[in-house]
Amino acid sequence: MAAAAGVLAMTVPIAWAYRAPMLTIAVLLAAAVLNGLVFGSMVRCGGTLPALLYATACAGARPWSRRTAVSIILALMAAVAQALSDPNLGPGFLIFGVPVILAFCLVGRLAGQRLEAIADLRRRNADLAAQRERTAALSVMVERERVTGDLDALLRLNLDRISAAARNGHNATASPDRPADPELARAAFTEIEARGRDSLSMIRALIQDLRHQSAAGP
Repeated sequence: MAAAAGVLAMTVPIAWAYRAPMLTIAVLLAAAVLNGLVFGSMVRCGGTLPALLYATACAGARPWSRRTAVSIILALMAAVAQALSDPNLGPGFLIFGVPVILAFCLVGRLAGQRLEAIADLRRRNADLAAQRERTAALSVMVERERVTGDLDALLRLNLDRISAAARNGHNATASPDRPADPELARAAFTEIEARGRDSLSMIRALIQDLRHQSAAGP
């Protein structure tokens, strides 16, 4: 019973294999050596070997570095410790056990690269979406600047014409050296009224367009 509990306890460290694979493999190695010294030769591979392979794959999923190499070495040492203390494995297990461990490490690296590519793609999509939003907002600002610039030019033109019409109306009034000209005065006031209505219409249209853009968003 104690030996069975000890074997099950050896598999507990895999709970941290994804976050700390090298530490997990080191604990599995120490547990394999300690379990072999305490309980001697017994069948353990049913639980401990899959745990070791899983931890090795988790180590391979990380970007390869010196820690990855240390993790692989520790995994191979743990495989040796399990083979020497398990009669179902024996030293002959290492002939194909070592390639299997290396293969699991490679599979983990391939899975890690896939996850890294997915994460990078998500970051790129987020950056592109943010860039599209900034570009759309900038386009709206540029369009507003253009519209307001055009409106300013038209308003200045209308104001100049209103000023000219006002001068004509003033000239149409009576003075000591000339008589009044009602037709000229009427034409001047008509011009002022028309230009004023055009200016108000342009301002109203601009305000409505800006309100529509603000409601719709970029």
